[in-house]
Amino acid sequence: MNKERLKLRALQIGKVSNDFELEIEDFSEEHQVALFVWKSIHDAEQGIWIELDSEGHLLHYNQYEAVLHHLLLQEEELLEKSLQFVSQYYQDALKTFVPKKSKTLSNGMRFSSVQMELGLPLEMTGFYVDVAFSGDILAFRYYGEAKDIRLPGEILDKEWVKQSFLAEVKMNLLITNLSSDVYENVSPSPRLVYQPNCPFYTHSADQIAERNIENENEEDYEISYLPLPERLPGYSDINKAIGFDKHALTKLREVEIGDEIVTVWHPAPPHSVNNDLSLDSYFQRKTENTLKIRTDKQTGKITGLFNFMDTEGPMSLSDEECKTIALKFLYTLYPNADQYFRIASSNEDEEEETTQYGFHFSIFHRGISTHFGLCHITVNKTTGFITHYSAPDIDVDRLEDIDVQPMLSEKEAKSLYLEDLDFELIWNKNYEENQHEYHELIYRVSFPKLNGDIHFINAHSGGKITAKI
Repeated sequence: MNKERLKLRALQIGKVSNDFELEIEDFSEEHQVALFVWKSIHDAEQGIWIELDSEGHLLHYNQYEAVLHHLLLQEEELLEKSLQFVSQYYQDALKTFVPKKSKTLSNGMRFSSVQMELGLPLEMTGFYVDVAFSGDILAFRYYGEAKDIRLPGEILDKEWVKQSFLAEVKMNLLITNLSSDVYENVSPSPRLVYQPNCPFYTHSADQIAERNIENENEEDYEISYLPLPERLPGYSDINKAIGFDKHALTKLREVEIGDEIVTVWHPAPPHSVNNDLSLDSYFQRKTENTLKIRTDKQTGKITGLFNFMDTEGPMSLSDEECKTIALKFLYTLYPNADQYFRIASSNEDEEEETTQYGFHFSIFHRGISTHFGLCHITVNKTTGFITHYSAPDIDVDRLEDIDVQPMLSEKEAKSLYLEDLDFELIWNKNYEENQHEYHELIYRVSFPKLNGDIHFINAHSGGKITAKI
């Protein structure tokens, strides 16, 4: 189909009304996929996303932030709704693929079917349908059948894989701040934990392929962190440090995301207006010549900065001069930064052909490293302005409340981690250098007796912290 016919097809599938306007219209020649996105003219958070292949087959449908009815249907009725939707676009799909266990979502249910091989489901095959409790179709994704399934010549013995794992697994003591959205039965507060340091989480199940693997003797690269130089005075005006001039910029939008406020600024008047609806142009419009600032709603403190303005100044600052600027910025936000932060010993972001120097910091408390305690600061060496900043996800003010003396030894934590550990055979979708996709059989770390994988062991209580499925 040509682009206009594909667009008409998408309009029909999405039942797009006059209350929506086209935001993205894109066609990938490489993947032969057309993408159309409409947004509501009344509510920017509402929209319809549709992807079609070149023949007009529906690949992906998503009605985000949909207005739902209050009528609640039973699971059997929701399943019937999903099957009717799939049959409308792929008549043979219900015969080709095998149903998986349904999953309850916050606003509905997900029904999935997959292709099977050797009695195991093939990852990213078949389809899924998300149905709201009202019966509205929220999302649909069609993956189809696997293109290249590589059957193992001989399957490795699971016990051999497990013993190889047990011989090298270790437990690292660290401080982390866990989200209740990601982990089961946790409160959002810093705590002392053991994190498994595993030699691998997946392993090829093909014994013949294992024999042919060449030992490349690649050394693991670890970043070392050094104490900060002596304390520096912070900036009296942090806006000057980031090149923010309220009088020279216009606020494009402001949104609340969780506990943060995100504001986007643009030079006034805008340099250019791009009316192209392609995906690349969409992202260009959203980012080009913009300054995005994230601040904490309660404190007003900057938590993130993304400067996409193409600004070049007369300076030619050295790495050390940029480091001083980055440190001053860090001390402005954290006056006692030298008590908690360490700086990476090497500067991986330094590139001669760019105008940016990047610096990485990590939080340590009484010699113990932190998970999610990374901080990144980038300095433009021609202007001296901070162009990128991402705050750590750990609140340094709460670190002193943590008892850093573990009640469990590393050996005890390791024993707790391993007592439920097993390996399961699964199909994994992989890609070669030419982007050719294939499925291979692998062993994966699993915890069949638990509801989710163990990510941490509480160093005080011995509790097993699992990720939500």
